[in-house]
Amino acid sequence: MAVCLDTSFLVDLLSGEPSATAFARGLEEPAAIPAITFYELLFGAAGRRRRARVETLAQDYAVLPADYEVCAMAASIQARLEETGGIIPVLDAIIAATAILAELPLVTSDAHFGRIPADFGLLVRGY
Repeated sequence: MAVCLDTSFLVDLLSGEPSATAFARGLEEPAAIPAITFYELLFGAAGRRRRARVETLAQDYAVLPADYEVCAMAASIQARLEETGGIIPVLDAIIAATAILAELPLVTSDAHFGRIPADFGLLVRGY
């Protein structure tokens, strides 16, 4: 089964964090990256070298778009979370919706993805 790579994983991978590097080396299935993740990576990219590495990721992996359906699901996720005590960061709601609609587990270290109600169907995979 393919996986969807979250920003937290890619930041760790780009910085050489051992668990992310080991996970990437052992990854046998295809991987995709939400388009929103590229925004987060590029916004946080310091210097041309890091930006070039991010651009390489965009060429090497499938990019999952954030279309209307993704945005509508992200809004539904946030609405439900607001009812139960608090929303997650907006871009992470969009990333979660992207993974859900692509039917891919989300590889992340961010614990707040675990707060998304189970009936949305988000599968979270640590590294």
